Amino acid sequence: MAFLDVDSRAGLARSLGQVWNGPAELPRSLRLEWRLVAVRWMGIASLAPVLLLAHLPQDRLIAAYAVLAIATLYNAGLRRIMPRHPQWLVNGYISTIGDAMLDIAMVIVGGGFDSPFYLLLFTVTLAAAMRYGYGPSLGVALLYVSADGIGYLAAHQPVGAAFVVRSLLLPLTTILAGYLREQAQHAESALQERLRQSNALNEVTGILGASLELDAVLHAAVTATAQLFGSQTAVLRSDHLEAPIAFALDGDALSLRRLTGLCERYAQTRPAASNDDEDLITVHNLPSGEQVIVLELILPARQASLATIAVSVPMGTGVSIDSDILDSFVERVTLAVENATLYRTLADRSQDLQRAYSDLATAHQDLLSVDEMKTNFLANVSHELRTPLTSIRSFSELLLEYEEDSHTQREFLRIISAESERLTRLVNDVLDISRIEAGHMNWKMASVDIFELLNDLARAFAPLIGLAHLDFQVRLDEPLPHVRGDRDRLSQIAANLLNNAMKFTPRGGTITLKAVAAGENVQVSVTDTGVGIAPREHVRIFEKFQQLGDTLTDKPRGTGLGLPICRDIVEYHQGRIWVESTPGQGSTFTVSLPIETQLLAEAA
Repeated sequence: MAFLDVDSRAGLARSLGQVWNGPAELPRSLRLEWRLVAVRWMGIASLAPVLLLAHLPQDRLIAAYAVLAIATLYNAGLRRIMPRHPQWLVNGYISTIGDAMLDIAMVIVGGGFDSPFYLLLFTVTLAAAMRYGYGPSLGVALLYVSADGIGYLAAHQPVGAAFVVRSLLLPLTTILAGYLREQAQHAESALQERLRQSNALNEVTGILGASLELDAVLHAAVTATAQLFGSQTAVLRSDHLEAPIAFALDGDALSLRRLTGLCERYAQTRPAASNDDEDLITVHNLPSGEQVIVLELILPARQASLATIAVSVPMGTGVSIDSDILDSFVERVTLAVENATLYRTLADRSQDLQRAYSDLATAHQDLLSVDEMKTNFLANVSHELRTPLTSIRSFSELLLEYEEDSHTQREFLRIISAESERLTRLVNDVLDISRIEAGHMNWKMASVDIFELLNDLARAFAPLIGLAHLDFQVRLDEPLPHVRGDRDRLSQIAANLLNNAMKFTPRGGTITLKAVAAGENVQVSVTDTGVGIAPREHVRIFEKFQQLGDTLTDKPRGTGLGLPICRDIVEYHQGRIWVESTPGQGSTFTVSLPIETQLLAEAA
């Protein structure tokens, strides 16, 4: 919104506020219904394009859009009726029934309770929980669960995990929504009560309602007491303060010390629980000729003292204020101090609630991510397992038919061996990524000579790269600093990068293995002249089960676990791995590892 000026942003904010909160004349009781109308518009707008991705038959797709059209007319009708006939919608019965019918219709059209459209039923139960609380919303949820179960019984289908999970999640979500509604109502009620008390206190004392901060209220309380009694000197003592609060117009230090001592004495001798209202106001005659009125601010439950106020008045004046007014004043000052105390507690509890809600939202997103990872895992591993198994089975059957052709048998055995190795690599990749993520990898950390490791690896890969009709160049600085790490895992990184370069480099291309010392790190890079990688894929390729190309048309060239394993190994060694690539011009994968600290210190 940086391109909008201040007036345009303000106008847009007002427009969005009206869309969400409704017109100013809309009754407060309909505010939730108005917001649900806005939520329905968002749901309709989101569901319209999503229906095309559901792969529904033509007749069901038409029926689904018909339901969506009815929902549009229904929502527009509610928005039109609400300001004109609010009494029709204030209890929410019409909109709840309408929402339920539309959602059930969409679920039926979309394929029943086993379809993804089942999630629409959560909207009705959540809305019911926001309107009515636990009981009715839980009834709606159980009604849906019952209908789902009846469908299973009618179809003579066994009850599966999907039914059990959704039958548990729907009521649990409803209960959670009802709990949040209850907590919101409690918080709102507590706030309204505190505001009511503060307003009443403003009317009686004038200045007590100026703030809800405890220190400000206590200062206002001692000032209001002195003004009420027409005194020049007053002192307030509270356990919430490190030092007493003094009010002195004439600057009489001796009088302040006397009042402070009297407050201290009351704080030490006052019983914690007292039910005698008359004991809350006490008059003392001091030898100096002063008369002191002591007010004790006790919680209504009489379980603790909030504060003690001592105010001096001229001798003989006494308490000239009507007892009912005085009692009311003491009560209202007590409520103001209590209100400030509870406000501080409420703020702390509100922060705790926000943190709990944030934790819940994070946990929910984590669950969704885990579910998506599980789906991707099963899909990729199933495909990768099925392909070599099919090859092994097919060529094994053919092998039995070519008993007299030894050349063909050797070729088939070579293919079977290659596919078996592919299966072994897949299983090893899955085991490696699982061990690393679970923290069960057995790391053998030692001083590693990177030059020797890469030189050995280059000798092993040179014949393979030559068979692939590729040029292999090795550029290793000598000597190279040692690093501390697991030699086998570091070798696995370089081997994986070389294998990837061979896969994606056409005949006649070049693969370069390079290693240099760069400051306090050793950088190992593998460069190819292959197909290259688009910039938008530079981060994604290091995620699990991610492969280049169109997974619907291109043949997969691996499990999609090699680079994630490399990333995890490098990060364990406190290093970095990244790619620099341009489509059509090749790629360079670079691994940066810190030099062994002990050797670096000895060299210094």
